[in-house]
Amino acid sequence: MKTVRTTTPLAVASALVMLAGPSALIADEVVLWSALADGGKAVMIRHTQSEEATPEVSMHLSAEGDCAEEQNLSAEGREQARALGRLFEERGVAVDAVLSSEFCRARQTAEVAFGDYETWTPLNLIESLPAGESEWLMEDVRERIGEFAGDGVLVLVSHRSNINTITFQQTEPGDMAVVEPEGFGGFDVLGMISRK
Repeated sequence: MKTVRTTTPLAVASALVMLAGPSALIADEVVLWSALADGGKAVMIRHTQSEEATPEVSMHLSAEGDCAEEQNLSAEGREQARALGRLFEERGVAVDAVLSSEFCRARQTAEVAFGDYETWTPLNLIESLPAGESEWLMEDVRERIGEFAGDGVLVLVSHRSNINTITFQQTEPGDMAVVEPEGFGGFDVLGMISRK
């Protein structure tokens, strides 16, 4: 993983707003939304707020996809997901594809926010992945992001630990890491957009 290049116009703009003072985060998010609207980016989204659950339930992935056996989005989380989808529309961000973890709370976030989506095993909660497979599955995610070359954006709905492993960013429910693909599996993490 590379750090943000200071020679790109987006990086320069981000650096300038970060020096602007207390409103820097808001201004930086404006720059990031503009980058997403320009297309050709990927965004990793942590699923929105889920219901309280025991560790056993939160780690459980139903083989049949039965959400009655899993942790689901709370009513607040569903509203957060709806708001997320509205933000993409209001900001003029075209979505080329939405990939989601197979866990119900991630699938629910993807469906409520964007409608159509596909599940993809490498986005599953990293702690639930088969022993010895998590490292190469995370590499699959890195390659998928780095090689994205669409006109819109690639959305990946996943979990806190996965996003931290891929982007080194800490997230709260609904937070987004904005990434610029560079080809050959490489990418720059441009910044974070926090759910309000």
